[in-house]
Amino acid sequence: MPYTPTVRARRVARELRNLRLGAGLTGDQVVTELGWDTAKLSRMETGKMRITSGEVMELLEVYGITGEKRTELVQLAREARQKGWWHSYYDVLKKGFNDYLAFEAEALTCRTYETVLIPGILQTADYAHAVLKGTQPRKPAEIERGVELRVARQGRITTSDQPLHVWAVIDEAALHRLVAGADVMKAQLGHLAELSKLGNVSLQVLPYRAGVHAAIDGPFVLLTFDGYPDVLYMEHLMGCVYMEKPAETRQGKLVFDHLVASALNTSDSARLIGQVASGLF
Repeated sequence: MPYTPTVRARRVARELRNLRLGAGLTGDQVVTELGWDTAKLSRMETGKMRITSGEVMELLEVYGITGEKRTELVQLAREARQKGWWHSYYDVLKKGFNDYLAFEAEALTCRTYETVLIPGILQTADYAHAVLKGTQPRKPAEIERGVELRVARQGRITTSDQPLHVWAVIDEAALHRLVAGADVMKAQLGHLAELSKLGNVSLQVLPYRAGVHAAIDGPFVLLTFDGYPDVLYMEHLMGCVYMEKPAETRQGKLVFDHLVASALNTSDSARLIGQVASGLF
């Protein structure tokens, strides 16, 4: 299984690189001091390999880092080596999606816009089953594991000690698309209504009358963190795209702000969701 760094691991890598530069040391100087090869340090600083707490302590010794900063980074390195809960589902993940789960697991907020489907993290088991079954060929066991994974993600919203704050803008088309029939769709819309009552979930519907809008090109997710840059995420047919440059994530936030302004407010959105659900038979 390819190594997927968690946000903590990425933070450690970024901090170590910044500390080396702050100490005025080149990579060659550091590896010569420690007896390492250049490739090892490069892979550490780019988050392409697991870093042990012992290796972190060796580097901090060279950089002259002591006290609270040293303790913080060593502890962060220990936590970063823990496997994510989604690790056992790797065989049923879309290419590149394991990175997204690593990000989502440690994000503070999730701003998401969806066009034709309910966002994955808000789906019921039956709805998710229909989506997974209908989008590409999968064995029944793979579908069931995929459903388990998707439902488990909701734990960050409903049961976590540090709940994920979700702000979702959903195109009105997603409310009317009959996924697996009226009963499943009605239950899904009812589930949305219940989730919207949580203090960490905000749902807005982008109505048909909004016409052409800032995200007409398609769905996206913007994740924010504590101590790590924002991440802009988009999916396509063959995989996933991640953008972390400040200019890119600022553009994502700007587009999302435009969507929020064009969408119904949360109260009117809840009313529309209820009306659509009531119209199903």
